[in-house]
Amino acid sequence: MGVLKASIVLTGGPCAGKTTTIKSVKEYLEGLGYHVLLLNECATELINGGIRPFGTGAVSVFDFQNEILNLQLYKEKRYIDIVDKLPADTKCIILSDRGILDSKAYLGGEKFTKLLLQNNLKEEELGNQYDLVIHMVTVATDIKNKYNTTTNSARFEDADEAIDLDRRTNEVWEKHKNLKVVEATDIIEEKIAQVKMIIKDYLDK
Repeated sequence: MGVLKASIVLTGGPCAGKTTTIKSVKEYLEGLGYHVLLLNECATELINGGIRPFGTGAVSVFDFQNEILNLQLYKEKRYIDIVDKLPADTKCIILSDRGILDSKAYLGGEKFTKLLLQNNLKEEELGNQYDLVIHMVTVATDIKNKYNTTTNSARFEDADEAIDLDRRTNEVWEKHKNLKVVEATDIIEEKIAQVKMIIKDYLDK
């Protein structure tokens, strides 16, 4: 039976560099001897698969977030089950591109509460299942002309919407026991280095 050393979430507004950072962090952690289980962003997976809250054939934002919630819950459970099946000396880290509470930023408090009730879930319990949450601030908050939608085919927000989502995302995680914030910069290598340092400091405790 493997050992789950940490469940880590990278979150933040659109165009924060999460996807690029996660790839680099995965390689970094593997170099330190960890077995990394990578949980890619569920929203992107659904949108690229044809389930989306915009355009032709759109579903409501509420129904879209419900699909995200259930997909993420399923994937997280499967990943935890896999850890139990790995060799005893395996040190595992689950690294997630966004966490379940991100849905609150898109729905707002009232609708998110409705979503939790519908699925018989509690917000505090959902947040506490993650050991470390790193909020990467979108580049749009600092350098609007650097913001773009070309690096992710599932990104549809404009710069102002990205800034607003970034703020709301930070708010939904602000009570987490271990939230760290990496400020905006157009030099992605700097953000990646900060994220690695935050994770290393946590694992060294």
